[in-house]
Amino acid sequence: MSPHLTALLGLVLCLAQTIHTREGALPRPSISAEPGTVIPPGRPVTFQCRGPVGVYVFRLEREDRAKYKDSYNVFQLGPSESEARFHIDSVSEDSAGSYRCIYYKLPGWSEHSDFLELLVKGEDVTWALPQSQLDPRACPQVPGPCPGCCPLSAATLALLLTPKPSPPALPLHTGSLCLTPA
Repeated sequence: MSPHLTALLGLVLCLAQTIHTREGALPRPSISAEPGTVIPPGRPVTFQCRGPVGVYVFRLEREDRAKYKDSYNVFQLGPSESEARFHIDSVSEDSAGSYRCIYYKLPGWSEHSDFLELLVKGEDVTWALPQSQLDPRACPQVPGPCPGCCPLSAATLALLLTPKPSPPALPLHTGSLCLTPA
């Protein structure tokens, strides 16, 4: 085979590979968070990673890529979009940071999404109670505006609402007489 024919064949193969790669390039996924990106400590957050239909697995990664979570539970949102959700029950300072998504669909892994910055700040809603008392399943169904979201157990709620007895009255001293209120 002549050197010119070999070079031409190599060029054609490179061009074919470039065209195939461009046709097979996967779109970048998107990432969002519910209820938002600024969450008070103790509250839940859900990340949504979205990509095209046919995704096999979504991966949620932390900024350093050392921590990640895969979800094979992929939902089709419409004719051209799929989604996976990643839930954190109770955010803490350790939850804060940059997150991004990636997905696997034949022929391989997509590019990464943009970073989403999760901030954990605001009023701490844990009230330093044991987790068993913060579990909504342990909450009694009491009448009121929001019975399903009660963060306290019935026993803790009763302790908080029970009036405290007044301390005994101190004797009043007037001169040499000591009067005790009746």
